[in-house]
Amino acid sequence: MSEIGQKLRDARIDKGYTLDDLQQITKIQKRYLIAIEEGNFEALPGDFYVRAFVKQYADTVGLDSEQLLDEFNDTIPQPQPQEHIEPNEDKNQVDTRTRTRNHDTGLARFSRYLPTIIIVAVVVIIVGVIYAFAIGNRDRNKSVIQESSSMTVSSESSSKTASSQSSKSSSSAAKKASSTKESATKPKMTVTSDTTSAAAFTYSNAPTANTLVLHADDTKTAWVAVTAGGTQVWQGTLKSAEQSITIPTGTTSFTIQTGNAENTKAKMNGKNFNLDPNSVGGYVKTITVTMTTAAAASSSSQTSN
Repeated sequence: MSEIGQKLRDARIDKGYTLDDLQQITKIQKRYLIAIEEGNFEALPGDFYVRAFVKQYADTVGLDSEQLLDEFNDTIPQPQPQEHIEPNEDKNQVDTRTRTRNHDTGLARFSRYLPTIIIVAVVVIIVGVIYAFAIGNRDRNKSVIQESSSMTVSSESSSKTASSQSSKSSSSAAKKASSTKESATKPKMTVTSDTTSAAAFTYSNAPTANTLVLHADDTKTAWVAVTAGGTQVWQGTLKSAEQSITIPTGTTSFTIQTGNAENTKAKMNGKNFNLDPNSVGGYVKTITVTMTTAAAASSSSQTSN
């Protein structure tokens, strides 16, 4: 057994995972996990998968994958430029070829009907222009007839209109001020960075009590660990049933580490919380949320003033 394989195996055992558990969490076949632990990297489908699988293995068992890859950089094969970056190579190749054929067929069909589409569009535009002119002429005729009568009424209604507009202006200003104040204190989740392995968010105007709800998508599962203020508050395998987690009062940041990010769904205080806002993908992912309360923001503003 190689040194890196022994280190990964020890970390797995410390976590209490069997190879079957790890296969379920990472979706990496058990035979590849065994090959990694034994240092038999030639048994893996390609050099890229060696680094990708080692990284995913390390993140799942709680090791720093980047540090581990750097430490054993000379031991782990370097990926070749021609290799694909998706783990299920054969399936993805078939999907890619299928999508290409469908795309080409769609273009050919669209090109065949393009002249007809252009003719129909031109006809619709011409009819629309004629209709617009007809409506315009009718409205102008009505305007001429109504203009004489409206002039006699305008002088009587001007004072009432001015009073009504003043009242509406005051009401609108009050509503706008109220809306601005409410918007300034409403909790807001903002993404600051998003990659395949990590994402960072700022949760501003956070309330005193905060609840994080997690669940897996449909019938799938996802291993997740939640850490707040350096202390793990929950870890386990998620299923479709929702798991409610209370974030301790006074927490300024917490992290969500998932072994299956694509199937992990989250809510923060009842609001949907997309762990992959930029749709960059990735399985093993660490999400960091920095929290600021409305009281802290107000205190900071007063201090700067």
